[in-house]
Amino acid sequence: MNSETTRELRIVALLDGRPGHEKQTMGIIQALQARGPVQIFRINVRSFSLIDSVMQTYRLFLTRSGLSHPQISKGDLLIGTGSRTHLPMLLYKKKYGIPAVTCMTPPVYLRNRFDLCFVPEHDELSEDGNIMLTAGAPNCSVNKRKHRDDCGLILVGGVDTKSHHWDSLQVVEMVEKIVKKEFQKSWTVSSSPRTPKDAVEMITKLAGKYSNIHFFDYRDTPPGWIEEQYDKNSLVWVTADSISMVYEAITAGCSVGIFPMQWLRENGKFKRNENVLLEKRLVTPFTTWEEGNMIQVENLELNEAQRCADRILQKWWAKNLQ
Repeated sequence: MNSETTRELRIVALLDGRPGHEKQTMGIIQALQARGPVQIFRINVRSFSLIDSVMQTYRLFLTRSGLSHPQISKGDLLIGTGSRTHLPMLLYKKKYGIPAVTCMTPPVYLRNRFDLCFVPEHDELSEDGNIMLTAGAPNCSVNKRKHRDDCGLILVGGVDTKSHHWDSLQVVEMVEKIVKKEFQKSWTVSSSPRTPKDAVEMITKLAGKYSNIHFFDYRDTPPGWIEEQYDKNSLVWVTADSISMVYEAITAGCSVGIFPMQWLRENGKFKRNENVLLEKRLVTPFTTWEEGNMIQVENLELNEAQRCADRILQKWWAKNLQ
């Protein structure tokens, strides 16, 4: 590759089929496209067994051979998000000598083999060498500055037995308090794959009770729907377990409130992330809103995908930043 010549970059994206992971990868690629021409090669990474994982690890550390793929030989950069992409990406790097970039924190035994790791600051690593800290995860949101003050969005997460105790009644009661008090707004409410059936049923009843609520089951929303909602709604409420949606809404320029969760671990990443958001005054806690206050962040420009993209260009293709 020639860092002195501005040219089309050929990016190989390893995708694991998980929408949240793929948004991180594609957010950075879209930010690269904002700086210049980019050609994308997509490779879907299948799930593999423990035996496959052991064999890939053996090949990575103890043999000379990597993995072959006809598209990758033409690539300038490998990028992927999620643990399923780690070993294949590093094996492709081993074969072709192409830089490898990952989002999220890789396991310790693989970390130094990546050229860049974009790691959320709540993971509490030091920014050093190949580690770059980010405010949450990079995403596909962009602040288009066309929000409507009379529109609000409520995003409901759900059950995750590893991180928090979920109380459907408590969450729905908080939703009702908001739509009842801020009756002048038109509220769009959406569920997620983790939202339990009883919460969906209660929200559906709310939508029948209040004329300013429009409920959308996540299964009925097409790709790109949530980004369109961020563009439209000036105020977004999110359950605190939905970390990625919190940062997507902030990046889109929305004012963001969070519904509290009962965390199982006070030192877990979800609680640490909530602490970071509150310390930086990026979100309004529900209790603060109940007291009549809404935190307003003036002139906030958060775009971690673009910052990650610029770090990539600075490292390998500085000419593309000029």
